[in-house]
Amino acid sequence: MTKREIKTLLIGLDGATYDLLDPLVEEGIMPNLGKIMKEGARGILKSTIHPLTPPAWTTMTTGRTPGNHGVFDFIRVDRSGSKPNYTLATSADVMVPTIWQIADREGLRATTLNFPVNFPAKPINGVVIPGYVPWSYLGRAIHPRPVFKMLKEKGVFKASEMSTDWQHERKAVQGLGENQLEDWVNFHIVREKRWQDILLTLMEEEPCELMAVLFDGVDRIQHLCYHLIDRETRDQYQTEDAKKTTELALQYYRDVDNYIAQMIEKAGPQAQVMIVSDHGFTRSGSRIFYANTWLEQKGWLDWIEGTPMDDQGRVALDENTEASTLIDWETTKAYALSSSSNAIFIRQSNAPGEPGVAPADYEAFRDKMIEALYDLKDPDTGKPVIKHVFKREDAFPGAYTDRAPDITLMLHDYSFLSVLRADAPIKDRQVPYATHHPDGIFVATGPGFKKETALDDMYIADVAPTAIYSLGLSVPSDMEGKVCTAAYDDAYLAENALTYADVEALKGDADMSALDAEAQEQIKERLKSLGYL
Repeated sequence: MTKREIKTLLIGLDGATYDLLDPLVEEGIMPNLGKIMKEGARGILKSTIHPLTPPAWTTMTTGRTPGNHGVFDFIRVDRSGSKPNYTLATSADVMVPTIWQIADREGLRATTLNFPVNFPAKPINGVVIPGYVPWSYLGRAIHPRPVFKMLKEKGVFKASEMSTDWQHERKAVQGLGENQLEDWVNFHIVREKRWQDILLTLMEEEPCELMAVLFDGVDRIQHLCYHLIDRETRDQYQTEDAKKTTELALQYYRDVDNYIAQMIEKAGPQAQVMIVSDHGFTRSGSRIFYANTWLEQKGWLDWIEGTPMDDQGRVALDENTEASTLIDWETTKAYALSSSSNAIFIRQSNAPGEPGVAPADYEAFRDKMIEALYDLKDPDTGKPVIKHVFKREDAFPGAYTDRAPDITLMLHDYSFLSVLRADAPIKDRQVPYATHHPDGIFVATGPGFKKETALDDMYIADVAPTAIYSLGLSVPSDMEGKVCTAAYDDAYLAENALTYADVEALKGDADMSALDAEAQEQIKERLKSLGYL
């Protein structure tokens, strides 16, 4: 095989935010990233309307908005039956081509590591190792499968260092004690080292024009340890356990900073490098919104008899039970199924006498709910709880709008809602927690990119066409994102004309060997542990 030259290196840092990165650079913890951000081009990358991992990364890697790529959450909700149910979102739910597929179609090779909604792998000339697949299952998920054997033989694929205690992770979203946070951070330090070793090995053994890797420990650690990392709050936590966790968390960022430098050096001086995040991060407020409890008070939702009240400040259940099993579907008209989506679904009845809202009454019912949500005030502070309410046709226009939730909420503190039953719709949060913010990062360096340049805000869909352009390919004309020409110097743009091409729909023939029941449960457990289900 002819040795390929890496043209584009895409480094994903899930949840990375300038609010933390800039101070870490100032403290000397991330000198390599600091040098790149100073000498290259950087700007804010605006996320999807609801900044959540699956729709945001899918938007980034397709250049299409959720209404047109079809992914809105970690789950896909099916409302066609007598009661709603959901399954995990998979690559089959991505209804438009990704940048890896586009590169493959144009005769280039691509490697993608740890990105969500990539299983089952849609075959490409290159390597796909999907994210959110249990490590006990991942050997069967890798494409092409001989790569798994090679990585094992090289000693860089170590499942024992990638596994974790599901019970421990499940507790994490509800809050871990300070003495437990060390293990949480340590796990992600080791796990990111595995991804780094795998990427560097593939750069050597299976080089591709497009190499992409996602480090998701940034998001995981920030959810629970933001208050220990942020300079504004870390001094407030002076226990020995807190100090140890802070030092470990800072070590994590040092490691990632070194990984970035190693990847760029390995890619070579000809590679254009983009460092991106799917969303930013911020501290959550001190209160939790129990959406289903609020719907119950409005008379739009009923619980099954015996559903317990949450008194622990949780957003999801600790055990395997899903929120859908707690709801009385004979009478319920509206409901929230996952904390991750910050969404409320409205049931429409299929015939007179059936549960739900009559189709003729749908618009009026939804408008009434939206008005009530905007009127909702925190009884302790008197401040509004909801910042924005988005109708699905406004938030997610496109071919797959009908898959979207009826309304999506943005809370004033950007936090996730709770799907549980409580004795009041707004209650205290019991432990420090951090949440997603719409402002992510975009940093570019390498030949052709401007130096020492602050970019205007970009939209997350702009990354895909920019990556396609960096590969020397024509940009698909149906991409909603735009090439970030402002990041390139004039001479490069003059020598590399930006061209567009009409493309046919491309989904690829996925290896549709679906996850077995045990693997699905493992993924659900991980999502619950992170507060997404």
